[in-house]
Amino acid sequence: MSEKKEGGEGKDSILKTCGGIVILCLVASFFGLLIWRALWVTNVDKHQLAFSFDRKTGEIEAIDHTGWVVLTPIRYSVHRIDLRPYQLTISVNQRVLNAKLVRFDPKGLATFVEWHGRNAGDYTKNLLEILKCYAFDMAEGKDCPFLKVIQVIAPNQGAQELPAIDIEEKK
Repeated sequence: MSEKKEGGEGKDSILKTCGGIVILCLVASFFGLLIWRALWVTNVDKHQLAFSFDRKTGEIEAIDHTGWVVLTPIRYSVHRIDLRPYQLTISVNQRVLNAKLVRFDPKGLATFVEWHGRNAGDYTKNLLEILKCYAFDMAEGKDCPFLKVIQVIAPNQGAQELPAIDIEEKK
């Protein structure tokens, strides 16, 4: 009888060892997949312009599709720029002095990267500050190929004209 128990225990230990190896492989695969996803895969939304920077040659290439972009992280860096229109304002004491509706123009990507670097558009806040500088400069962004002014919004747009008040009549 003792021989049967020992044979059964041997099978149990082999099953436990195999089960441990399988679980270890699954856990290692899971963490490997997470690392691969974090380093190699970039998601590009439909409102974004994506471009890749080749670290070896220094070339910038626009990515013409949305969705998942899988590139080697050692050689390529993927950057995204938001293409949605934004209202930029110049205000003082919570009063809007001037406002414009602008968006990034994909045709000027090469100029944008040349003037501001490839990381300048990664964060929307930085991109909007850059666009604001060109939208309200002397040329109003007309000399800037990556800025598209959609609409100029006047501070009194839509307001009714008030009658002029004669100060001397009140005295």
